[in-house]
Amino acid sequence: MKKLSLLFLLYFFIALPFVKADPWDCMTESEAKETMAYLQKNPYLFDYCDCCDEVAREYDNRKLMGHLVKVVKMEIVQCDWDETMYSVNIVKTEVLASGHVENSVFELKNPSNEELAQYTDSWPVALNYSFAWAGGKAVRLFTKIDYASEDIGCGAVNAFPDPKSLKKNKLTKAYAKYYKKNG
Repeated sequence: MKKLSLLFLLYFFIALPFVKADPWDCMTESEAKETMAYLQKNPYLFDYCDCCDEVAREYDNRKLMGHLVKVVKMEIVQCDWDETMYSVNIVKTEVLASGHVENSVFELKNPSNEELAQYTDSWPVALNYSFAWAGGKAVRLFTKIDYASEDIGCGAVNAFPDPKSLKKNKLTKAYAKYYKKNG
């Protein structure tokens, strides 16, 4: 019995860093509708799993990228792992910028094709790892809808990239207009 208890405790402490990285991608139907309505008005997200980045840096000294994306098309679908809940699936995005987050500040970096591969397919938005615009600051998406939860306490990102630091093109001009209007 003592061996079993010891093994359980060992497993618990080994798994603990990974538990906080669970994405909040399942929600009630009303939360999903509210998320979708918010994203229709505010289509720019900073997609970044800060808890995953902390774990990756600690365990294999690898940095994960965050991506500033514009949500172009989305749909509400049944959650993959809980059939009583829903997810907002991002069907199409446009990636504006990618980079690492150092001391809560986004630093531009050119991503590899592998790092952008997730944006070629649909993906469920994670309320805890998608950052929304809030008057010059980046806040977790769940704070912009009626979703009862507390912050998850990982590294986060403080602000969205300044459009002046991005390569000029049609997409970043639209982002600059949004940034100026909402900042």
